[in-house]
Amino acid sequence: MTRQVRCECGYTARGDTDDAVISLILAHITTDHPDLVGVETAEDIRTWIELLPD
Repeated sequence: MTRQVRCECGYTARGDTDDAVISLILAHITTDHPDLVGVETAEDIRTWIELLPD
């Protein structure tokens, strides 16, 4: 199943694994939301993941 996280700013990260999506979101936070670096953790992001039907 594809996984995704949608950021409030409109960015959507999709991947085949939780870790892939988490990595994309952490990179997005670093570049687009630097004030959230260190605030939002991988475990926080894991709870935001939605599963999409294939």
